[in-house]
Amino acid sequence: MEMLNIDINVPQEIKDGVVTSLPPINDIQNPELREKVIEAWALALALNGYERIEQIPGSGMPGAPIKGDQTRHILGVTYIAMAMKEALEKVFNEPLGVDSDMLLAAALCHDVGKPYEYNPENVERWKNDPRVSGSPALRHPTYGAYIAMVVGLPEEIVHVCGYHSPEGRFVRRSLSGTIVHYADDSFWFILENALNWDGQIPRL
Repeated sequence: MEMLNIDINVPQEIKDGVVTSLPPINDIQNPELREKVIEAWALALALNGYERIEQIPGSGMPGAPIKGDQTRHILGVTYIAMAMKEALEKVFNEPLGVDSDMLLAAALCHDVGKPYEYNPENVERWKNDPRVSGSPALRHPTYGAYIAMVVGLPEEIVHVCGYHSPEGRFVRRSLSGTIVHYADDSFWFILENALNWDGQIPRL
């Protein structure tokens, strides 16, 4: 997908922080794809007043139970997704049919829209008068797809950003999208049981 014509100067320290926060970015073999993953997270952070992913609470949405910061969730989903691919390929001794770089990038970017949904100014505005633009105006999958398109990530990644969550009920998910969706759900539902959150994870 072509990069949209949006001129935004993102500080280099934010880009460097993304790599520090999400070390598996370095495992993406395609240098162009790797750079666009960094750009996506850096842009989403910069546009919403954040400098590091760690500044975002580790929950599925504002108001949901928190465990650590948002890097714990992104890394957890990434490791689970890659392990699913590896396990099925090991069991059947054949490729699953999903590119490792694409799956890794998709998992790392699946929640790139969360800086917008967690932006305190946005949350306050939506809460004050949801009649104007709703509450939230956009959930993180929609904003994440927007960010992915802005930086020129492949359509496969845009799709996962937009449809890894319940929004995906209305489309046929890609293979990467299916893996990331179940990795995402597994992360939250296992934590819910392990930490005795007692049904506090929203079932949208």
